[in-house]
Amino acid sequence: MSDLLSIISIILNGLLGGGFFIQFVTLRSLRVKAQAEADTASANTESVELENVNKAITIWREMAESLKAELKESRDKYSEVAIQVEALRREVAKVNNTSNKILRLLDRITIDNLEKIVEQIKVEINEKGE
Repeated sequence: MSDLLSIISIILNGLLGGGFFIQFVTLRSLRVKAQAEADTASANTESVELENVNKAITIWREMAESLKAELKESRDKYSEVAIQVEALRREVAKVNNTSNKILRLLDRITIDNLEKIVEQIKVEINEKGE
């Protein structure tokens, strides 16, 4: 029996005295701690990624709203310019019409009707000028 106790004592001394058991427990706790840190880092990374995505969405939304406002302003200006162009087109048509009438009158000028044609041209110019 003494031999059995000696063998058990040697085995226990080998396991406990050599630090094998303590190293095993320490290694296991380090592995658990490392896993917890890795999980925390992963969660932090996901959180940062979501925050970055939200920031990017905010930037894109602001740009879209800015472009929408610029587009509306451009459309308003385009409408104003279109109205002005149409008014100018009508004025040019009137001026062309008057010029053509004056040219026809000038073509009919003779020495006998000079004063009469000049008077008609003045009337035509005054009518269109008003």
